[in-house]
Amino acid sequence: MSPYHNHLIRLCCSVLLLWNASWAALPAQPYTQRPYVKIRGSIGVNTHFASRSQSLDAIPAHAALAADFRTSWAREDFHWYRIQRTPTSYDWSFTDTTVDALQQQGIQILGVLGHPPGWATQNPDDDPYDNSFSAPDPAHFALWAAQTVERYRGRVTYWQIWNEPDNPQFWLPAPDPLAYAALVHQTAMAIARVAPEVHLVAAGVNPFAPQFLSAAAAAGLWNDIDIIAIHPYVNPTDPRYAGLSDAVQYLAPVMHRYGPKPIWVTEFGWGSTSSDRDPPGSMTEERQAAYLKIAVPILWQSGISHVFWYSWKDEQSNPYGLFRWASGPDDMSRSKPAATVYRDLLATQSPQLSPRAQTLVLDFEGTNDIWVRGDEHTGVLYPTQRRAAQGTTAVAITYAFPSGGNQYLVFRRWHHAPIPNATVRLCMMVWGDNTSTMVKVWLRGSDQKRVQLVLGLSGATGWREICAPLPPRYESWNQIDPGDGILHQPATFEALVLDDAPDGAGSSGTIFVDALRADSD
Repeated sequence: MSPYHNHLIRLCCSVLLLWNASWAALPAQPYTQRPYVKIRGSIGVNTHFASRSQSLDAIPAHAALAADFRTSWAREDFHWYRIQRTPTSYDWSFTDTTVDALQQQGIQILGVLGHPPGWATQNPDDDPYDNSFSAPDPAHFALWAAQTVERYRGRVTYWQIWNEPDNPQFWLPAPDPLAYAALVHQTAMAIARVAPEVHLVAAGVNPFAPQFLSAAAAAGLWNDIDIIAIHPYVNPTDPRYAGLSDAVQYLAPVMHRYGPKPIWVTEFGWGSTSSDRDPPGSMTEERQAAYLKIAVPILWQSGISHVFWYSWKDEQSNPYGLFRWASGPDDMSRSKPAATVYRDLLATQSPQLSPRAQTLVLDFEGTNDIWVRGDEHTGVLYPTQRRAAQGTTAVAITYAFPSGGNQYLVFRRWHHAPIPNATVRLCMMVWGDNTSTMVKVWLRGSDQKRVQLVLGLSGATGWREICAPLPPRYESWNQIDPGDGILHQPATFEALVLDDAPDGAGSSGTIFVDALRADSD
């Protein structure tokens, strides 16, 4: 056995010596309620008027309808292949009309620069006069992007460079973070020469797999952009149980290394029936609307200032819109329930959140806190007074996960802590270490079946509260013991779990946890 493992075992044994012999579960204590933080950001929508409208004459009416909904931001495509179909010909009619119409309605624009014509890529199989998803020639792209930004200078001041370069569909032959960073660098320099005042937004990426963004940052992306963008799609999962609130925390390591930047959500949404992310079609129009209403406050509370729903209108085969496809792309006659929710979100002030009864389940102050580690040998748990969110003592978990495979640590509490029967949510204070390590808990029901609740990512340094609602049924992979997936009351808290995220990434550090509480309706 290695000296490192011997050291971990000695530390773990020293924890067990802290045992204060008491076999009864501690009664839950009242908790001093923390005030709800009301955060209101901006809501926008992916309008696609310039790229999907068939009629120029219809665009002003589309913009007027968006204004009737009190839309303040529109994310609009500026497709290179539609504007410059050949090296010597330009057609600005759809983008000119869209910019004019949105500006007249007082709607700010986030312009997306992307989708080259085949003649501007390095793929010999591309049709030279049609749309391509191949990586463009950086010099050609930078020149065209600068022309576009200069044309709309003073009217469009936020520009996003490309769309989802981490998605194999949008960067052929395969995603390449170094090539994307190089493209952004050349483009940023070209734009700075014609409009140095504009704000550059990185292309939206999947935050739950941050490796692409991390590699692009290492290649210099951070120096060229002002705002990071993410696309936290969790379709068809309910946003309350899908980790949507942790999307930002997945970026904690890269933010810690390269510096903080604002984060926008430039796409999120759910289809209303069968879609690219939900082929079986488990969604409905009513669920789509309900998820929109739930997701926006979750994203705001996680620190996102700007969120853009995807999208304004259904595509013929992808139903993410507020309006049905109906007779075609310019027919806005058939709105969905999500359109009403979207309008209400824009029209109302921050929702008044009803206070919930709060109960302190575990204070981590040390009395009767005897923890037993599982079979894993990659970390230890110990009480500490180095820092505490409340009281004088917290618990520290020091870990060293090797790369490869799924790495985790389980620490069972000798005395299970009871959870109030009416609990709808569990929360815990966490001091992270700028990694994306996942914090989970094991709960045991009255039928002695255990389930696992994912609280969230440890995230950045500094105390913050991570919370997760108790789902009506736990997925099979979160059932520690085979059963019906229901947490039967009365239930108890049994264990703390630390899990590497993403699996096999390899990481080490120390996190601190304190004040496990339960919210009840």
